[in-house]
Amino acid sequence: MIQQDTVHSVSRRRFLTGAGGAALSLPWLESFTNQCRAENGGKNPAPAKRLAFFYLPNGITRRGFFPGEGDRALPKFAGQNNVWRFEGKTVPVGNHPLTFTPTLAPLHTVREKISLVTGLDRIFQHGTDSHAQCASCFLTSVAPFAVKNSAYPLSRTLDHIAADGIGQATPYSTLELSCNDHKNN
Repeated sequence: MIQQDTVHSVSRRRFLTGAGGAALSLPWLESFTNQCRAENGGKNPAPAKRLAFFYLPNGITRRGFFPGEGDRALPKFAGQNNVWRFEGKTVPVGNHPLTFTPTLAPLHTVREKISLVTGLDRIFQHGTDSHAQCASCFLTSVAPFAVKNSAYPLSRTLDHIAADGIGQATPYSTLELSCNDHKNN
């Protein structure tokens, strides 16, 4: 007779064996156990606050991701103050209504929980690759000479600052994932 496991009776070992190597880097998923409910007197605990940052280092087709640009022709950079030109109109940096492109449409159900920040800029540091610079400054935006004798500015990152305030309710206050090999960055 084949035993059918329910979600609540799956052991950690069995879960990791079935999920493969990718799951080894993830913490034990609390949703697979009733421990949280038992620790809260039978009540479901409030979900932990989470914050995610996504970085696309080699660029994207803006009209697929930037609100209000879904139906526009490909823009050309105007050259100053992060202003982009569309058919004679400019879209300045600032707070704009959140509209969804077809690419972002799946996020519509959680629209009250997201903020889309675009137009970040910083001074280019000569002598380094621009893509590597962007990755090293993505969550710091520190001045290029914040660390002496280094072309890559370093400082405390936004995700770690946020983790100080909201990271106590999760097994890991921060979790960084990358598809890079980390040999040259």
